[in-house]
Amino acid sequence: MDRQTPALIEVQSSRLPRWVGSFLDEHAAAGAPTWSTTGEQDVVVTAADGAAARLRALDPAGAEQVRSLRTLVGWPTTPDVVAVLLVRRGGYAVGVVEAGRLTRHSCGTRYVQSRTAAGGWSQQRYARRRDNQAAALVDRAVDHLVKQLTGLGHPGALVVGGDRQLVADALGDRRLTHLSALPRREVYDIGDPRLEVLKETVDRALAVQVLLAGSATGTSADPSITPSTTPPQEGTMTASITAIEQLRPAAEAFTALVDPLTSSTDPRLERATPCEDWTVRELVTHLVREHLWVPALLAGETIEQVGDRFDGDVLGDDPAAAWHAASEASLSAWSAVDPDREVDLSSGPTAAREYAEQMLTDLVVHAWDLARGLGIRPTLPPAAVDATLAIVGPMVSPRGMPGIFEPPVSTGSSDRVDQLVALTGRDPKWS
Repeated sequence: MDRQTPALIEVQSSRLPRWVGSFLDEHAAAGAPTWSTTGEQDVVVTAADGAAARLRALDPAGAEQVRSLRTLVGWPTTPDVVAVLLVRRGGYAVGVVEAGRLTRHSCGTRYVQSRTAAGGWSQQRYARRRDNQAAALVDRAVDHLVKQLTGLGHPGALVVGGDRQLVADALGDRRLTHLSALPRREVYDIGDPRLEVLKETVDRALAVQVLLAGSATGTSADPSITPSTTPPQEGTMTASITAIEQLRPAAEAFTALVDPLTSSTDPRLERATPCEDWTVRELVTHLVREHLWVPALLAGETIEQVGDRFDGDVLGDDPAAAWHAASEASLSAWSAVDPDREVDLSSGPTAAREYAEQMLTDLVVHAWDLARGLGIRPTLPPAAVDATLAIVGPMVSPRGMPGIFEPPVSTGSSDRVDQLVALTGRDPKWS
């Protein structure tokens, strides 16, 4: 791992003293470390060689109670009661954690209509229907969480995840306003809220987040350590600028694969790809639509303002031409973007730099998918592959990235492309 690229990992609190001891021992030769607390949440350990670890726990008592870095006696504590609220369009999972264990839970589904290609008054009618369905979903999730909390007293902390706007809507309900000021752990990168996802989210929420800078310590030496699927919130500027720079060469690699597909009746469009349940046609449609959104979002439009503009058939009679038009408009927008600009994504307001990382990952990984679907081995830009590995590596856990990537596949290959696709849950030998 690049010593300048921070990594975020998750360490179960029972293993934390062991992890911190290993960190201190590894850097002892450089001199005595220093440590401090920041506010009420973080313990920051800085080695003499510049390596640093920032520890953050969901602990209402706060990090200021830490007295011994070697033993971390009494920190972190687990709140007696933790409320959990996960909600995404189509489903919810709520629960109560008592003394570190999930003791009460409720999961359910409720239909929320997807976007439609209808325009004019019809589009407005569909939009109102979607809003009503989403409101009903939120109301049901709140109902069940209130029932789960009945008789337990005031929770000591809150865990939320799923769709940021739906979570915000739920917490805006007067029945849950008392939860808004609680210590909170946000875990938005989850799959559809089901019991298994709820349990995994609780485990992650009760773990200590460790942001490492200047060192790869702890990323693989201890099996109790799990790389987080939440990207680091600090120090990612260099990697993100690299992502923006690599978008064009990655897009050109994808273009070389799409260029032969000049007819919507080309039989190769119906071939399967390593992306489960997606044909070549569906994969190319996904990338074209994704890049059609870019100029509008980078210009400041919201998802609701874009609406159904890019729904329906975006390939037309010539898939290659559709890709050329969409990708060139997208790359032109990226060339002038402020990396700090906030962009409205389905997951909530996101810095353009993080949006670029998502786009680069999709381009590189789906270029491999497309090539394999077409029966060839792709030639991918090495720098783009390396940048994508740097983005995805710290985010993927043994569970993969729920809702995005399946668990990693074992590979003994030294090829960087093989390593990347295996990390995203794909078999490098797929054909």
